[in-house]
Amino acid sequence: MPDKLTALEFSLHDVIGDKPLTPDNVDLPTLRGFLFEVETLIKGNVDGASLDESHVRIEEGSVKVVTFVLALLAASVEADVAKLDQTGDLDAIQPKRAEVIEIWQNRAHRNPNRSYSLSTVRNKRTINVSKSSQLQHEGEKAWVSVEKYLTGKIVNIGGKQNPNVHLVLTDSGATVQVSATAQQLGAEKENLLYKEMAIQVQAEQHLRTKSLRNLSLIRFVPQTNIVDEQALAQLWKKGREAWRDVKSAAGWVDALRGNT
Repeated sequence: MPDKLTALEFSLHDVIGDKPLTPDNVDLPTLRGFLFEVETLIKGNVDGASLDESHVRIEEGSVKVVTFVLALLAASVEADVAKLDQTGDLDAIQPKRAEVIEIWQNRAHRNPNRSYSLSTVRNKRTINVSKSSQLQHEGEKAWVSVEKYLTGKIVNIGGKQNPNVHLVLTDSGATVQVSATAQQLGAEKENLLYKEMAIQVQAEQHLRTKSLRNLSLIRFVPQTNIVDEQALAQLWKKGREAWRDVKSAAGWVDALRGNT
């Protein structure tokens, strides 16, 4: 075996009838599926990953697959195993690997006899996936439900199967798609296409990036150019009362800044 190959170990544990799963009693579909998942875990999202030079053997230990792969590819697996071992966060590792680990965890939660393990021989780290595993996508915790008012130009509206509104946002120029119901859109008496509008939406917002997803329409906000003269007069009156004892606005600002 060439020195440039590095060992990685994968184990599948289960019970068939009342006997532990072994290489002698494993059925072909189960073995074939497990080997496919092992291959996916090794390759991950590494560009150009190839297992042409790899070696494999199947051992006892329920069904234990020992692979020998190129050192650079093994190093990628080892790095992800270390991250997952430290954080329990599926978002910390390559997406294709996370997908397989999540499939394993879902199976183990449904079948208490089923479990999996992934071991990196070189740095002796092991990830065990069983009925008690709680590996999660931590990034999902960063999304919270919000209500927002968005302003922009409606460039598309309607749809037979999935009614929605496409809004080009005034502040960023980005286009967002907002789901709606046929009843909401049908209730509007005027043509809103290519109109500047404000809409109220329900959405999920990322706490760090502030990006929005899963937007749904609550209502179109009525637009009006009519000025409430009485309300405006009341605001002017309150302003005059608040500033009654201030002789100079500029002097007041200078005093706040310590310039006097």
